[in-house]
Amino acid sequence: MIELNERKRTHLLQTCLILLLVLTQQLIFFAIAGVQANASVADVSGGRMIDLFTQKEPYSGKGINKSSDAFASQSEVILYANVTYRGAPVVNKLVVFEAHGPPNRYNNITILARTAMSNASGIATTSFRLPWPSEHSKEIVFGTWFALAAVDIAEERVVDTLTFRVGWIVEIVSIATIDENLKPKNHFAKATCVGAELHIRNIAMLPKTATIIVTAFDAFNVPFDSIMLDDFNVEPGETYIFAYCFLNISEQAAIGNAMINASAYTAPPSMGGVPYCPEVSAKFVITSRNVAVINVTTSSIDVIAGQIVNVMVAVTNKGSETETFSVSAFYGPFLIQTLSVKSLSPNQNRTITFVWNTTYVPAGSYTIKAVAETVPGETETEDNTYTDGTVMVRVQRIPLLPRELSIVALIVAAALALFAIALLLTRRKKKTPQPVTLSVDVLPS
Repeated sequence: MIELNERKRTHLLQTCLILLLVLTQQLIFFAIAGVQANASVADVSGGRMIDLFTQKEPYSGKGINKSSDAFASQSEVILYANVTYRGAPVVNKLVVFEAHGPPNRYNNITILARTAMSNASGIATTSFRLPWPSEHSKEIVFGTWFALAAVDIAEERVVDTLTFRVGWIVEIVSIATIDENLKPKNHFAKATCVGAELHIRNIAMLPKTATIIVTAFDAFNVPFDSIMLDDFNVEPGETYIFAYCFLNISEQAAIGNAMINASAYTAPPSMGGVPYCPEVSAKFVITSRNVAVINVTTSSIDVIAGQIVNVMVAVTNKGSETETFSVSAFYGPFLIQTLSVKSLSPNQNRTITFVWNTTYVPAGSYTIKAVAETVPGETETEDNTYTDGTVMVRVQRIPLLPRELSIVALIVAAALALFAIALLLTRRKKKTPQPVTLSVDVLPS
């Protein structure tokens, strides 16, 4: 335990020393820049001037203590120093150049002092190529570089400083998989689309044109779709540029862990383009989606119209995602009912019951079937339909009398009809009006 604590203390002390070293180097770095800047301004006021800049036009860093445009790894950096005295070029003056890499914990690079003579235009030139160590390359090389140029003019030392960034000029910082609504998602079914959201950065001071290629691979590392965004404009700045694209997942793609990769090139590779930066990748999962109806049964196979028949339908989830879908039951071509199956887990079964009211169903024999809705990305749809046997629907008959009784009933009905007619005629005769006799008495005159 004591030895373990000693190791922890030693490790902590080493870490603190490294952080202190890096912090000290950074302070020295910025202190030198500040001192040189002050010296340059003072010299300009006396008519003595040296202006340090690079080949990166139009943002070459011309002017006192300006920044140059960015450089890619292993690029050649050309440093120019324009030496003037009261606006006139100073010829054949020795100029010293020096450059320092960004402070880091592995190896702080210093391009040792180099000298060059100013030409007839007063410009001295030197150059060097940015290093690329075999280990910790990005940590050592990438970041802000500092350069200076100094010259003696009329017994006065004049200095100018310059900073420039080194890194991937255009960089795909990250890639993520998304759905059709641009929301994060990492599970996708066959016969659907996987979306990609790319975060792209340009550290240069000018817009850059890039060719972005995005490719998707299945679980066996077999590519199943690719897309190229040609002439993609990347504006400068630290704010990420968002790019979106969608790739089709073929039915032949293997189920399981998949990969989507993105690379940025200076031009299409077939036209001589080279990478701007390393490719980035994101993992996602290709899933199968398959629901099925596995059985249909009825509570009765022979009913009288008006009776209720229960139709029991068993469904299953053969896929690898939890599914919610609808199921419809039919008698012949006619719909009985549609019900929803919610949150059915993979490899799980569920039975749902449909109620068939046969009140207005014409008599006949009807085939019973159930159909499950096709879920997005489902390719095996043959098992979504299951047909059961038939159900006979009959119409209830009115009971009939025997033939002999029917004849008697007919005779009785006829007799009753004749009797009713005779009775009606008799009543009419009784009501025939009789003649009326009037008696008139005559009075004597």
